[in-house]
Amino acid sequence: MRNLLNFLWKNYAIFLFLILETIAFSMVMSSGHQGAVFSYASNQWGGKAFSSYQSIHQYFKLSETNEQLVSENIYLRSQLKQSYLKRDHNSFDDIVIKSETIKPDSIVFYYDTTSLTFEYINATVISNSVNKQQNYLMLNKGYQQGIRENMGVISSQGGVGIVYAVSDDFCTIISLLNTKTNISAKLFSSNELGSLKWDGRNPQIAHLTSIETYIPIHTGDSVVSSGFSHIFPEGVLLGTIKDFYIEASENTYTIEVLLSTKFSQLNQVTIIRNRFYEEQIELERRKAYVP
Repeated sequence: MRNLLNFLWKNYAIFLFLILETIAFSMVMSSGHQGAVFSYASNQWGGKAFSSYQSIHQYFKLSETNEQLVSENIYLRSQLKQSYLKRDHNSFDDIVIKSETIKPDSIVFYYDTTSLTFEYINATVISNSVNKQQNYLMLNKGYQQGIRENMGVISSQGGVGIVYAVSDDFCTIISLLNTKTNISAKLFSSNELGSLKWDGRNPQIAHLTSIETYIPIHTGDSVVSSGFSHIFPEGVLLGTIKDFYIEASENTYTIEVLLSTKFSQLNQVTIIRNRFYEEQIELERRKAYVP
């Protein structure tokens, strides 16, 4: 009992303060006007505090949410028809049976959904440059994760570049913003083939070449990957036509393309694996031995 009395005596100021605070609070709440003011103020401060907490919580959840969105985007890309092998129904047996010449416009193409051509894996950009003549990126995926040279890299905005070198856990990407990069491209509206190349100046502008002047083009037309390089699927957005003109004595356009990818903002990207790349490249190598 003596210890309790000593404790109360030593801390009587704290207990007195709490008692007086309780009485004051009761008096405020018993007054209609004062109670309303207090309720409004507490709601305001409580709401602001909760909003601040939510903002902080959402900030730390952004990384997880972003990774989830990238994973969902990869899944959706794998469902696109361009991710599957393009076939037709004709074979030599059909030709023998029909005993007739098959016209090109009579061939029906389809995408074999049992034979996935392109596979996708997400990666994080850990270094990047945009202000040099030869720009590169480094990603946090490498040989251990199945990455190989000459795989395509894209973002949610469009094309990014091509895998250039691979170590066990990292890979270097040669960016579209590199004067050594040439991307097989085409006009989305007409399928007219060209080559997309950056001239080392404006990091937002590349040039599409080899489009002849009799082809109708318009500002705002989309430029996409052709699918003929075996690196990118057909139809990956590369940019839109910003301007075009014809040089004197030239029979092709000079076309400025506004790149769809904001390279200085890249964080999450997707690496593309063509499961038939080696087979396709091996056949192209054999052309060198044709007499």
